[in-house]
Amino acid sequence: MKKRILILFLTILSACKQESKIDNSNEIWTEPELSELNSIVSEFDRILTTEYKTDSENKAYLEYSNNVLQNQIVPNLNGMEKLSSDLKKFVVFDKIWWKYTDSNSEYFNLKTDSNYIKYLTEIGKKSDFIKNYADQLNQTRDLLPSVIAGFSKNIENIDLTDKNNRLIFAIHYLTLINR
Repeated sequence: MKKRILILFLTILSACKQESKIDNSNEIWTEPELSELNSIVSEFDRILTTEYKTDSENKAYLEYSNNVLQNQIVPNLNGMEKLSSDLKKFVVFDKIWWKYTDSNSEYFNLKTDSNYIKYLTEIGKKSDFIKNYADQLNQTRDLLPSVIAGFSKNIENIDLTDKNNRLIFAIHYLTLINR
């Protein structure tokens, strides 16, 4: 009897600890791209939890977003420059962003006709917050100040335990830092 209870307990614990995965129901991403997207989320998680000294990704993401909203600036935290540089080498980069340069630096911004927008639209079927965000990007073709403010202000309306939402959060803020 004790053995059955232990097995049941371990099974439940394992199920609770399973992390959500990047949605690929429409096969938008290839396996290498999914791997890169997962690494973006993992590194962004690490940067935020280190900065805000917490084990809770949810708490770290909310604090970062509140910081953006209160200070009207997107903090470029320790580790984000390296992550931004690494992104440019990823296969998935061209399916999310486009690059541009001035005489001194290279920047990037969201592609509005891309696999990423298709992904946002798909995720938006399960979240009004993401649906609204995707609709605004489709209409404006850019991250306008109203879209940026709305994202920061309403972030508590999404489930940050869902890896897809954290990926969208990471891409949103990495884009703002690099444009």
